[in-house]
Amino acid sequence: MAPLWSRRVSHAYLLAGPPGAGQREAAQAAAAALLCRQPREGAPCGTCAACRQVAARTHPDLLVPEGHGIDTVRRVLAALPLRPQLGSRKVVLWFDIDRLTPQAANALLKSVEEPPAFVVFVFTTDHPTAVLSTLRSRCRIVPFRPRPREDRARELAEAAGTRLEAAFWALRVNGDAAPQARAYLDEPACAAEAEALSQVAAALAHGGLVDALDAARRLAEWGDKAEAAADVLIWLLRRQEAGDDPARRLGWTRALADFRRAWQANANRSLALEVFCARCWAIARRAPCLGAPAGAGRPGHRTTGGRGAGGRPRGR
Repeated sequence: MAPLWSRRVSHAYLLAGPPGAGQREAAQAAAAALLCRQPREGAPCGTCAACRQVAARTHPDLLVPEGHGIDTVRRVLAALPLRPQLGSRKVVLWFDIDRLTPQAANALLKSVEEPPAFVVFVFTTDHPTAVLSTLRSRCRIVPFRPRPREDRARELAEAAGTRLEAAFWALRVNGDAAPQARAYLDEPACAAEAEALSQVAAALAHGGLVDALDAARRLAEWGDKAEAAADVLIWLLRRQEAGDDPARRLGWTRALADFRRAWQANANRSLALEVFCARCWAIARRAPCLGAPAGAGRPGHRTTGGRGAGGRPRGR
């Protein structure tokens, strides 16, 4: 389907979606298409002088504000009345519009509602509800849904020449922000953490309960990164699974959901990790009782450690 800006062009667009959903890249493409000399069905040709200038951020009719305060808004407003130099449009490409201060957002309202006829605003946001409601209502909203993280991780791994597991971890721990994930891949810690997670997943899938609890204690040393680590562990366990077992997948999903609730409720986090890892181990090994969510992550709740029901030692 052709982009919205290939038809009747609106005065303002808000490309909104969660981090990594592609709204930033689409906004850049929209700016190029609106200024391209030979657009095709709303897409930029990518080869004309205008497209090259947009890519380099040197097009004289493209404004890309870098701040979100009142001074930045004033500079943009001062430039709006100036007619385009090369074409028929002037484009304001503004990322993360939700970061505008209240004063700045209110100062921008009138110009977004009634801009000069040749001006098109293209805004992006990762947090639509954080955008001033009156500003949001003056834009044509283009919603974006996130692509599967594994697909984006595969592209990132190919571009960076690294393992899929490292790219997936880099995306998750950086909130699915591709630029930050790409930079994190260059840090030695990223590869080391990804390898540690692969070893933990192997312990949960093939080791004993003691191995699972030891893994939980190691993850507790990761601090705030442990929540992202739990997410990645479930992905690794699912990838290691032979075939598609709906019951096992449902069990892992519930274990992760219970862990997140305990983590966000500021329960005993070390204990929450122990319960989570024990449940994942039990689900992988189809062991009884530990797959149940009862008491998961509640302060004061204790696991049975290396013992099963009735205090009998549980085999490794």
